[in-house]
Amino acid sequence: MTRRRGLVIYALLILFTAAGAAWLLWRSQASREIAAGELRGYNVLLVTIDTLRADRVGAYGKASGLTPTIDRLAREGVRFDNARSHVPLTLPSHVSLLTARIPPRHGVRDNGTYRLDAGQPTIATLLHASGYRTAAFVGAFVLDARFGLARGFDLYDDFYGEGTIPGRVEVVERRAEKVTTPAAAWIASAATPWFAWVHLYDPHEPYAPPEPYAARFPDAPYDGEVAYADGALGALLDSLSRAGRLDRTLVIVTADHGEALGDHQERTHGLFAYESTLRVPLVFWCRDRIPAGVAAAATGLVDVAPTILDLLGRDMADVDGRSARTQLSNRADQPARPAGGYFEALNASLTRNWAPLTGIVSDGMKLIDLPIPELYDLRADPAETTNVYAQRTDVARRLERLLDGIARAPAAGAAVDAETAARLQSLGYVVGQARTGQRQFTTADDPKNLVALDVALDEAMAAAGRHEYDRAVAQLRGVIAKRADLPVAYDRLAFVLRAAGRPAEAIEVIEGAAAKGLADSPLLVTLGTLLQETGRLDRSAAVLEAAVQMNPQDLEAKNRLGTTYARMGRAEDAERAFRAVLDVDPTSGEALTNLGVLFLTTNRRDQAVATLREALAADAGLVGARNTLAVAYARSGNLEGAVVEWRAVLQSQPENPDVLYNIGTALLQLGRSQEAIAYLERFVAAAPPTYAADVARVRQMIAAAHPGR
Repeated sequence: MTRRRGLVIYALLILFTAAGAAWLLWRSQASREIAAGELRGYNVLLVTIDTLRADRVGAYGKASGLTPTIDRLAREGVRFDNARSHVPLTLPSHVSLLTARIPPRHGVRDNGTYRLDAGQPTIATLLHASGYRTAAFVGAFVLDARFGLARGFDLYDDFYGEGTIPGRVEVVERRAEKVTTPAAAWIASAATPWFAWVHLYDPHEPYAPPEPYAARFPDAPYDGEVAYADGALGALLDSLSRAGRLDRTLVIVTADHGEALGDHQERTHGLFAYESTLRVPLVFWCRDRIPAGVAAAATGLVDVAPTILDLLGRDMADVDGRSARTQLSNRADQPARPAGGYFEALNASLTRNWAPLTGIVSDGMKLIDLPIPELYDLRADPAETTNVYAQRTDVARRLERLLDGIARAPAAGAAVDAETAARLQSLGYVVGQARTGQRQFTTADDPKNLVALDVALDEAMAAAGRHEYDRAVAQLRGVIAKRADLPVAYDRLAFVLRAAGRPAEAIEVIEGAAAKGLADSPLLVTLGTLLQETGRLDRSAAVLEAAVQMNPQDLEAKNRLGTTYARMGRAEDAERAFRAVLDVDPTSGEALTNLGVLFLTTNRRDQAVATLREALAADAGLVGARNTLAVAYARSGNLEGAVVEWRAVLQSQPENPDVLYNIGTALLQLGRSQEAIAYLERFVAAAPPTYAADVARVRQMIAAAHPGR
């Protein structure tokens, strides 16, 4: 779960929707055969709108006019009417889109804890190798470069700002116009041919559309986010048309998955795999080259990259997808193939120890393989209200055979070596069998019987986001009381307790879970971080070292381990850990900032300033980097420069307690007490519970500066 916002070009968006789109003023051709390589040398713009339900797009039946941009593209291009994602999660779905492989083949099964193997080609690596300029512009941390999708891109713009306000429950994202603005600038200046991927995250929860969309959709904020993203896309296309960059450009618009919005009792996505989260819009548009029409054949996201490459006269070998080029012209049906209809939803299995969900769609029938199996006739029952598994056993058996024929590698946790297991046992923790995938699941593990717990987990985090910590703690303890084997519940409970200023209780929760055999990598990272923050550095290092051993791809574990080493005075080990992160993700703001802090604390001030400036050059929104740069200036005696940097931070985070404290104390040293007190009073009002000692000290400072206050 990840997000955040901005505000810029609404006048342009309103003008766009009112005036129409000049880039679509052309006459559609009659249907004709499109040859392989017909778009050789053309540019490619791939747009993915995160969490966009197909039925919210006008071209797919929504009558409320939310998506005029996509509707025009669909009207003038080809709308794929039966397109599906292979997994209702952002990272693995985009990996399938870019690699043309289903999750068991590419190996990325969940958000956050997996990374695409460097040996797997993507459409970006293939086009880059054939001379294309390539760039990606992503809207949220879930697609950060650390997860392996940056390969093949000359520019991978994931500069959404990695800094967070301490003690706050928030996510890291940027609004659509913050993505489209750099995308438009890059495309306008890029040498042809170019390939650009633009990812808009806005429809993802939390639903908080900007004005005027919030006012237009006061009771339907998800719809407001969809309308806003569509408007931002329209503004992008309009600007590209004015720059002449759409004349020889293939445009593809799709989504990674949909949103349940309460269907089948699912609030958002990722738990189940019903059509509300699997079915996605998919539109191909190319001026004067692709005739208008509708393609009805079943299509998966794995088919998108092969189709693009086929049109460009290139090939993609050893993939699960296939080109849908013929669908762009004669609309002829294509024989179904099992891999293209495969889907999975494994987050609940990986984070909750619930039964893994896999399934397949073939000839309009959909099988969901769970302890309580489901079969739906999508033609007669598109809302999946009637499970016909018991009545249609012949169809069910056929689909089960197809599903069994797909190489479905289990998505188990990383194997734990004997040394790591022994180390954990010496600390009092156990690596349970449940975390290695060796388990038989029953109907009690079917997510349909556990959906209420999933809702409770989400409601608890929503309460924490409102600072209702006691309510969130009670709700999470209730979840654990009902189902004690949910690693994610312990992780979230520890997070809430930490945010509430109760770190000792948070450590007790995680250590209790680890003693029960729930010591997976994310839990250990949380525990190691808590131990670090409470000064138990030796134990923190041991725990985080085990987490890195369990999952060497976990860059967060390496970052936290580096921080622990730094606090222990093990500077060389800390630098090695941070550089290991930067080897994978060279623009990691957290790693660059941590490295800058390390240089500063080891009296390498010039290196600190250079590293922090490098971080800010990559992303000017990195609060931690700018704050540390200000500290470096302050230590050099340049308090005025430090105040300038801290004030820049406050422009984007006006309630950041660290910055309010620092700028207030700096102004006191400069003798500007009146200004200083204003900032220190803001600090007192904004500080979270974990800052209680600092608040008491600041109150004394205020009283000393102004005895009457």
